[in-house]
Amino acid sequence: MQANFRTGLFVASLAFAAAMSLQLVPASAQGVEALKGNWRSPPYTQQRYRMSEQCQALADTEKQAVGESRLELFDCNDPKYADVKARIERYVRNVNPVYRQQGHPLYTDKIQGMCAVVRESASERTVDACNPAPDLRKDPIVGLPVIWNIRPTGRRDWPYRGDSYSPSSGYGAISCFKDPSQGELITKGCRRWKVEMPFVGGGPCDCGCTVVCESYVWQRK
Repeated sequence: MQANFRTGLFVASLAFAAAMSLQLVPASAQGVEALKGNWRSPPYTQQRYRMSEQCQALADTEKQAVGESRLELFDCNDPKYADVKARIERYVRNVNPVYRQQGHPLYTDKIQGMCAVVRESASERTVDACNPAPDLRKDPIVGLPVIWNIRPTGRRDWPYRGDSYSPSSGYGAISCFKDPSQGELITKGCRRWKVEMPFVGGGPCDCGCTVVCESYVWQRK
């Protein structure tokens, strides 16, 4: 009976290990390079209550329309994108002192992995007026880096994750990505430091930051 118990325990351990490995192994062998290229971010609605105080002060209604954007994802260390990388570094240098004063986690000052920049925007707002750092609020939206340090997570559900910034809310964020499939890329974004209460239609934020967050579907351009 003792031998049977040990055998059963061993089999159960193997089953548990197998289950964990399924969770941690990436969903495909595409790799983060598959995110490269141009993506269309469709129009969406930004809720006023999910904006920073600075951004709420600029809001005219409780729901703000955010126009379609074209984003380009690229290797942050590619020399031809040195100007974009420099703008990310400038953003981090200016925002981190604000976050330090507010008691929020800081961005890392090491920029690597994949990055994303706004190449076109149909939104009425043309400058980054919601930025936490006053010195950056007149910077144009076009050319604005919105995601950086995208790297593999080792997870099956959300294989890639990066630091990000939402110009429509004024919040620093974490963005997670699925593997691209059939010209579409599913991404989630959520605030880096503040727990949000569940809301109707909101799914669990299973990419490692807060209670809930929103998912979006980008189309390959």
